[in-house]
Amino acid sequence: MWKIVVGLVSLMLANILLGASYATLKKEFNWEKFWNGFAKFMFIVVAICLMYLCSYLNPDIMVANINGQEVNLISGMEVIFIAGIVFYGYQDLVKLKDLLQLKLEIKEEE
Repeated sequence: MWKIVVGLVSLMLANILLGASYATLKKEFNWEKFWNGFAKFMFIVVAICLMYLCSYLNPDIMVANINGQEVNLISGMEVIFIAGIVFYGYQDLVKLKDLLQLKLEIKEEE
């Protein structure tokens, strides 16, 4: 689970940095947008820590039904975090391609 959490947090921070770099190059950098993105990142990191603590203390409580399967908090978090890695990973690849000015076609995985 920790690899998934660290992976998601890393991709979110990379997304902020790549977006800021790209906006700076295009002369469209906005401090308010940057700080809003960073605040979102920090709130999510704190929420992840609190949710993980709760799931560690209460592993047997089923909290959601995801795609027809009952899951406890930790399993539900894993599913959501993997989806987040896919989402932010794709965004980061597109931003990196744009920063490097590469003529590549990047398609989102379905």
